[in-house]
Amino acid sequence: MKDYFAKPEYKWLYLSQFFFAFANSFMELFGVVMLYKNGMPLYTILFIYGLRFGIMGIGSPLFLKVSAKSGIATCAILADLLRIATIYMVQNGAQNNLLLFLLATSLAGALQNPIQAAISSRYVDTHHRGRYNSMRSIALILGQALASIFVAWGVVTQNNTLLLLVISMFFLLEYLCIAVVDYRPEITNTDVFKETLTHIFKNLNRYELIYAFRTSHVIERLFVPLYLYLVLQDFVAFSTVLVVSLCIQIVTVILIGKLTDKNPCKTIHFVTAIRAIITLIYLFIRNKLAIAFNKTLSDNFQKVYETTLRTSTQNMIKKAKQDNSVLSTVGQMCLCFTELVVFLVLAFICYFIEEQVFYVIFLLSIVSSLSIDWLITKEDQR
Repeated sequence: MKDYFAKPEYKWLYLSQFFFAFANSFMELFGVVMLYKNGMPLYTILFIYGLRFGIMGIGSPLFLKVSAKSGIATCAILADLLRIATIYMVQNGAQNNLLLFLLATSLAGALQNPIQAAISSRYVDTHHRGRYNSMRSIALILGQALASIFVAWGVVTQNNTLLLLVISMFFLLEYLCIAVVDYRPEITNTDVFKETLTHIFKNLNRYELIYAFRTSHVIERLFVPLYLYLVLQDFVAFSTVLVVSLCIQIVTVILIGKLTDKNPCKTIHFVTAIRAIITLIYLFIRNKLAIAFNKTLSDNFQKVYETTLRTSTQNMIKKAKQDNSVLSTVGQMCLCFTELVVFLVLAFICYFIEEQVFYVIFLLSIVSSLSIDWLITKEDQR
């Protein structure tokens, strides 16, 4: 176990992930379901999320600006305050404040999303990456599992004030952990927006394509909970499946860390194959219990897959000559701009076929998994 805690910075990063996962679970696990429960049509939710990612992509260079001037921890606290505001809006009907909701969620993502990739690329040794990401995923799972129970209780009992206060406290704890390992990236180019856009369009590489293809995985992760909720038609049963699913994930994530460090290429092939098969099952099963069981399997291997993929992308950042903060931001921008296009197309399709749009989401996810596997294989063969 010593390898998992080889540096004191690792412990603070694990703790920050646990606190953030707990605080962010309301939006990460329940956000889309809550919007739907509050009366927002599915195609509108898809449209809103598309605009959200578009604004997030444009605003991603804010992370470089703010972190270079005031440190990465400043980005964290600003993002946390914006997330608290979005949770308050969802609790009180986000459709009444759509513009504010869009701006708050978008800017929070722009400031927050590059943080973990930037800090881990700075502090984590290459031969520890698989195990570090396993422990990071375990911290995330524990945070989400505990939060799922608490959030489900808060939603069922409509205890919104206590829910918001506890979530705010965990966001503050996340910020304090990030502050311990805080640093200011050295950005030589003052026009960071131009620098990142130039990097995307003039230096298009496999790293950026991998982030672009991750679009379908993000969409699946965000909207499969709603698919499960629509199938079960019971919020308590839905919450129970989430909690059980999260608890089981810890076992496989522990095992995958050492395997990834030993043989990253074979591991990504193995995990990709399983992930694609599990997603493919959604296209054919109709039974409620079978869908709930498949959701548990899907969540399990999603964390395993993300752990393996995160290790591969972090190694790409480490080997690259550019600043890791710039590359982390570029990756997020590629993801966000692709999300904008795909979400808007899905919203248009959903307007005509409604809930059948989930089958399109599942097919896109399978194609993305296979494409990313091919890109990583090519990168490892260089």
